[in-house]
Amino acid sequence: FWIVSMFSYVGGTWDNLKYVGLVSVAFGVPSIGHKAFRTIMRCKLDSNCLMLFASLGAIALQQFMEAASVAFLFSISEWLEARATFRARNALSEIVQLRPEVANLTNPITKEVTVVAASLVPVGEMVVVKAGDKVPCDGVVVEGKSTVDESSLTGESRPVRKGPGDTVSGGTINSGSVQLLVQTTSTADDSAVARLIRLVEEAQSNRSETEKIVDEFAKYYIPI
Repeated sequence: FWIVSMFSYVGGTWDNLKYVGLVSVAFGVPSIGHKAFRTIMRCKLDSNCLMLFASLGAIALQQFMEAASVAFLFSISEWLEARATFRARNALSEIVQLRPEVANLTNPITKEVTVVAASLVPVGEMVVVKAGDKVPCDGVVVEGKSTVDESSLTGESRPVRKGPGDTVSGGTINSGSVQLLVQTTSTADDSAVARLIRLVEEAQSNRSETEKIVDEFAKYYIPI
């Protein structure tokens, strides 16, 4: 609708197309106005307030195309931001799913296997990683030779062969047909996948220096 309204610049009979811009305003302003109202109720001003005032001011001056452009472009920016946030949350949820839930503890004497939560496995314990299972913690292979899928951490699509003395990372998958006996060198909360999850969460929660500068500038610029 905003693009159609711009044809009113041609003049003549095309001038009435400027009223089409009001349709764009009708679609874009309500969401902006809702956010601006909540901000004003907190006795603050932000970019939503600025866009709302700009749109209403343009309508009052009968500059419908300008009002439409403000509403359209700001709505597009809001949609792009929401889409980026949604993708980031999906990426984080996929990473969280890499965290192993259980571990197969084995008694070195009786060879009895006990299934426990991966978070309860201490350092130095022996765990059995069956074919298709996730490695519960970072550790060293003590017995068995198999291939391990490390694509979730390294991006390497080809499984890596592991044998006695080789290190394995928590969250990776035993993609071979032979089970591995692994001695843990860290807890599940300090494994490679756990550290990766923490880094991603911190990156999402912490704002960059540029964002901080823009917010600080907007705090004084918008009221003016």
